Order: sequence, then structure tokens, then C-alpha cells
Amino acid sequence: MRKPIPPNATARDLVRRYVHEDGKSLGELSTAWGCKPFSVWRVFQRTDRPLQPHHVEGAITALQLDEFDANELRLRAAREAGWKIDPFYLGTDA
Repeated sequence: MRKPIPPNATARDLVRRYVHEDGKSLGELSTAWGCKPFSVWRVFQRTDRPLQPHHVEGAITALQLDEFDANELRLRAAREAGWKIDPFYLGTDA
């Protein structure tokens, strides 16, 4: 990442940022997600629903994220989906 990630960024914001930094478009995630490019755009427009785990893993695979960025994306998506993740067990104060 070139700039620090704002604390209020969503998992969708992170995926958009990683796609932009990789020089790709959102529609290119369709291969990894197994859908049409328009469906990728619909997923990013429906912000009332959390990203599904297969969307997160597909983005990680397509963008070839390193372990740190991949885990950050997984953690943020899980929290948005309602998982109660205790930072004590992660070893951070996040």
C-alpha cells in the first residue's frame, strides 16, 4: 500500500484499492469469481451486504496479495459480516 489505510475503510474499499494498484479493473475479478463482469459491479454496488468468503478468496487469488494484505482483507470482511473477533487473540489492539 502506498498510503495508510483509513480506519473506516470497508473490505470493498480495500479490494478496489488493490485492484487499482495492480492496474486492473473490477471486471477482471469475474474470472476468479466465476461470474460475468457485470455481476462483479453489482457486488460492489450492493453495500448493504457483506462480501462473501468466496469473493474475498477470489480477489486474493486474482490479485496475488501477500499474506499480510490477504489476512487484513479477510479480517475486515469477517468483521463486516458480523463475526465477533477478539483482538486479544490476534496479538494486536485492532
